Amino acid sequence: MSAALEKAAGAPGWPRRVMPELLDELPANDPRARRSRADLRRINRIMRALTWLRRGLAIACPAPPRAVVEIGAGDGTLALRLARSVAPRWPGVHLTLLDLEPSVAPATAAAIRACGWSLDVVAADALAWSGGRRAERIDVVLANLFVHHFEGERLERLLRGIAASADAFVCCEPRRARLALAGSHLLGLIGCNDVTRHDAVVSVHAGFRDREIGAAWLQARPSGWTLHETAAGAFGHLFVARRAE
Repeated sequence: MSAALEKAAGAPGWPRRVMPELLDELPANDPRARRSRADLRRINRIMRALTWLRRGLAIACPAPPRAVVEIGAGDGTLALRLARSVAPRWPGVHLTLLDLEPSVAPATAAAIRACGWSLDVVAADALAWSGGRRAERIDVVLANLFVHHFEGERLERLLRGIAASADAFVCCEPRRARLALAGSHLLGLIGCNDVTRHDAVVSVHAGFRDREIGAAWLQARPSGWTLHETAAGAFGHLFVARRAE
């Protein structure tokens, strides 16, 4: 990022504020929820979510992973784009898409499997899932626009559970910054509905900057990890944790 853009995207110093988001309160089949998920697909492209997740995965996974879990996976379309992008180099991955109310269409699931990956879609609370015991370790846990829903003790519990289950964690979150906040107020110009417009502003206020996720990670799991945290363009924030060799 250029120095001018970095300055424009820089955080003005307001504290994180986590508030309820409308999409989390709507049934998955609600028309406003379906429209908002379509908006999120466009927002992911604007934020270049796939590009930043791939950069994080390049840091987190020096060797091709076998088991990948996306938490807060929603409709699975970002996972499909990822699978199509990396499957030639990462064959035979077992992907788990986890969400409290997953909305993965059969066509999306079929397209992921057509990449040569196996797939499970799991309806579960991420905190309950991360705190559970499992026989085998996960190579990498992914999250996109999800971790900002958590703060304080709940955030530490989520990160502690991920660290206990996986060898790496990659997330891309909203960046709590002037430029991101301005952008969130302009989403009506690209046709986003009321749910998306509300939730975008709330998400920026709940977003991250500097080394905030890393600080929470160290509170939850203080040693044995290599951490990487940086601005992901003007609107996003990337965090990567990899178990030390």
